[in-house]
Amino acid sequence: VYARFLGALVDDEEVEPSDVSKLAALRRGLGLGWKATESIHVAEAASLAGEEAPGAELPEPLSKLLWASMTLFSTSRGSASADELLSTLGLSEARARGAVNEVSAPLYRAALAQAVGRYNRTQTPLVLQTVRKALNLPEEAAQAVHQDVYDSQLAKCLPSPGDDGAADAELSDETKALLSELEGVLQIRGAAQRVHARTIPLYRSSAAALLEAPTSVGDPGGAWAALALRQQGLALPTERAKAVLQEESRRIATARLEDAARLAAAGRDDEATSALLELTGWADLVGSLVQLAGWSGEAPARDLAERYLGALSLEPGLEEAAQRLLSGTGANLASSLPLLQSMLALGTPSLKAARDDYCSRLDRLLASAQYGESERKALDAAATQLGLPEPLARKLALDAYYGWLLDLTEGFGSRSSDAKAELERSAELRACLQLEPSAVGELYSNTEIDASVLSACCDALAPGSEYEAMETMQHLERALDARPGVVAQILRTS
Repeated sequence: VYARFLGALVDDEEVEPSDVSKLAALRRGLGLGWKATESIHVAEAASLAGEEAPGAELPEPLSKLLWASMTLFSTSRGSASADELLSTLGLSEARARGAVNEVSAPLYRAALAQAVGRYNRTQTPLVLQTVRKALNLPEEAAQAVHQDVYDSQLAKCLPSPGDDGAADAELSDETKALLSELEGVLQIRGAAQRVHARTIPLYRSSAAALLEAPTSVGDPGGAWAALALRQQGLALPTERAKAVLQEESRRIATARLEDAARLAAAGRDDEATSALLELTGWADLVGSLVQLAGWSGEAPARDLAERYLGALSLEPGLEEAAQRLLSGTGANLASSLPLLQSMLALGTPSLKAARDDYCSRLDRLLASAQYGESERKALDAAATQLGLPEPLARKLALDAYYGWLLDLTEGFGSRSSDAKAELERSAELRACLQLEPSAVGELYSNTEIDASVLSACCDALAPGSEYEAMETMQHLERALDARPGVVAQILRTS
C-alpha cells in the first residue's frame, strides 16, 4: 500500500508541502518501521532510474522522490538514512542536496510570500524557521530565496537604466520604509550593497546625460543642482556619487581627447585644435561641478579639472598623435596647455625616466608587502623628487594596484590561502598608495578586475556550506571595496 502511494505521489507533477506529511501519516498508520520505509524508497528509486545513471539533470519524478525521501528521513531522528538511496542512484550528497533544494525553494518562496503578508517583523523569522525545517531546506538555501525576493522587490522599485520610468525612479520615504522592513524580516545581509547595485547605474545614467548636455557647459550651477537632487532622490552616499561623476568625466574626456587625436592623425589639424578647445571648455564644467560640490576645498575650477582629469589612458596608437598635436598648439590654446599636459601625462616624453623610476619603486613596495605609513611617505617624497604631477603618480599607483590584483587572480590557482590573506590586505595597500575610492571604482568599472579576483577566490574556496562561502565572499568584497552587486552575481552563477 505504501509503495503504491509513493509511486503515485512521485508521478504527480504537482509538488505540495503536505506530500511529506501524508507519507509520514501513512507510514505510521501502517505501522512501517524506518528500515522497511527505506527499502520501499530505494526500490522506487531503482525502478525510476533503470539501469542508466542519472544525467546532468534529474527527471522530475526522481527529483520529487529524492525530495520526499530526504525530507521524510530528516524527521526520523537518525533512524533512517538516504545513503542507500543515493548509492542506488549514483548521486553524491552534494548533488542530491542541490536537487532537493531546487524542489523545496519554490515551496518555501510561496510560504515566504504568505508569511511576509501575515506576520510582523518579529514573528516572521520564527514562522520561516518552522517552514524551513518542514521542507528540509538548509539556511543558506533559504537565504538565497530571501535575497532573490529582496532583489525582485528592488527591481520593481528601481528599474534599470533605459527601462520605462528609470529617469524619474527614486527611493521615496515610503519605498525606503518598505525595503527596511523587508530587510529586517528576511534578515538580508549586505542590503545596502544590493540597493547601491540598483541606484548607482541610475545615477550614472543621469550624470552621463548631464555631462554630455551642451547646456551644462554654460550653466554648471544648474547641472550641479540637478545632480544633487538625483543623488538625494536615490539616497546615494556622497562617496559613491563622487566616484561615479569622476568615472564618467574621465570616460568622456578620454573619448573626446581620442577624437581630437584621430583628427590630428588624419592631418585635419584645424579641426583637431577646435576639438581641443571644446574639450578644455568642457573640462572647466567638470572642475566647476567638483568645486560646487565642495569635494576639494577652495581650489579654482581649472586646477580641479587638471587633478580629476589627469593622466588619461588613450587607445594604443593615439597617444603619439595626441602628443604631436599638443606640441604644435598655437596661442589660442596657451592658457589650456597645463590642463592638456596633465591629461596626457602618461605619455609625456620628458617624464619617461621619472615614470620608470617611480614604477620601479612601486614594484619594490609590492614585493616587500610592507604598506605602512613610512612607505606611504617614501612614495610621496619620491614623487616630489622626481617631479611627477600628482595625477600621474596616482595613476601609476593605480596601475600597480591593478597588476597586484592580476597576480592575486592567478595566485588563487596555486596558493589560495596565501592569496586570500593578501587580498584581505587590499584596503591597507590602497591606503598606502593613496588611491581614492573614485579612482578604484573607475579601475573596477573599466577592467572588472574586482569580479575576476573574487571569482577566482570563490572557485578556490575549500568545500563547505554555502553560508560559509557567502560570509567569506562578503568579507572579501568589503576588503576589496568591490562594486556593489559583484559578489551576489558571482554566488548566483557559481
